[in-house]
Amino acid sequence: MKGDDAAAVAPGAEAGCGPNCEQALGRLFAYVDSELPADDAAQVRAHVEDCRPCLDEMAVETMLKELVKRCCQEQAPADLRLKIHARLTEIRVTRTV
Repeated sequence: MKGDDAAAVAPGAEAGCGPNCEQALGRLFAYVDSELPADDAAQVRAHVEDCRPCLDEMAVETMLKELVKRCCQEQAPADLRLKIHARLTEIRVTRTV
């Protein structure tokens, strides 16, 4: 998920936050997933360090990500992986021709 999601604002989080919270929270998923450019990540990190509600929201998102990671460790069956790889190769060849 990319970081321009205004839906990332937690209920009640905006109450104790300043004007930069909506922007920081909108990029929180991308920040937690290390998908932001360095300068954007630094801005989010600086904001979260000074804003307790946003820090709390980041903690929730980080915890959720870790929970999903622990619970979803299954791998696709080998035959399914081969079929997907073959199809992607076919699509690539078709588009480049």
